[in-house]
Amino acid sequence: MASSHLLHIPQVYIKPYRTNSLPSDDAMCGVAVLYDAAAGKIFTTAGAPSYENAAASAATHLITIGSPGSKPSVATLPSLHYARSFANAVVLPDGKVFVIGGQPYPVTFTDTNAIFQPEMWDPSTQTFDLMPPHQIPRCYHSVALLLLDGTVFTAGGGLCGSCSVNHVDAEIYSPGYLFNSDGTAATRPVITSCPSTVGVGGSITVVTDSPVTRFSLIRYGSATHTVNTDQRRLAFDSGISGTSNTITIPGDPGVALPGYWMVFALNANGVPSVAKTIRVTAGA
Repeated sequence: MASSHLLHIPQVYIKPYRTNSLPSDDAMCGVAVLYDAAAGKIFTTAGAPSYENAAASAATHLITIGSPGSKPSVATLPSLHYARSFANAVVLPDGKVFVIGGQPYPVTFTDTNAIFQPEMWDPSTQTFDLMPPHQIPRCYHSVALLLLDGTVFTAGGGLCGSCSVNHVDAEIYSPGYLFNSDGTAATRPVITSCPSTVGVGGSITVVTDSPVTRFSLIRYGSATHTVNTDQRRLAFDSGISGTSNTITIPGDPGVALPGYWMVFALNANGVPSVAKTIRVTAGA
């Protein structure tokens, strides 16, 4: 299996802001990721019965939503290795979900019993693999976001002004798809041509320097208090081959939410390109 790397970055200032979290009766401060937007697939895990001072959960579920008015389905999946709350989750270009940080017993503005080992959820097996540990606790007020090069930016924690657990630094996680089995850097496809805008329901032609087998569009994220309301992924897994491919954006603006997205091309080995940015507009 290809290795994964974490790189430490000192002194990155992140200004926290407050918003209402989206709690349920038993998964407050958990994570939810729309990892396959066209199929209505929502991955959800972790959280606790209360915002803090309650034992966290390792429970994981797959929620599938259909057409408006239809009843969603909920399936229970294998659990996390570590129960955690105040964690963050990021969907990757290959559809896997990276879960990082948190505490087994969440208490705001503390690092007590912080979990240092991230986990990777694979939708094909619906199970978690443990990933290399990070160096800094990432608990309350931490963030994690996907970057254009397919790595994950994880940062913050504390940030209350005078806390002893303020973490104004960041780390970069490099997923295994960026490496060969011997640890050397994998050869990545390069997107040589991609439109900068497309309307909902419109089509784009993407040209690469080498053959690819699938595309992934991931909306730019906006994370706070474990919630990333903008994060969603569109998968284009069929009919893709060669170096010039045309893909059609879903016609539902509730699926292809207008705004800025990252376009990734992936080769047969699952190695992603550096993404190009495209703006999805409300008009076709």
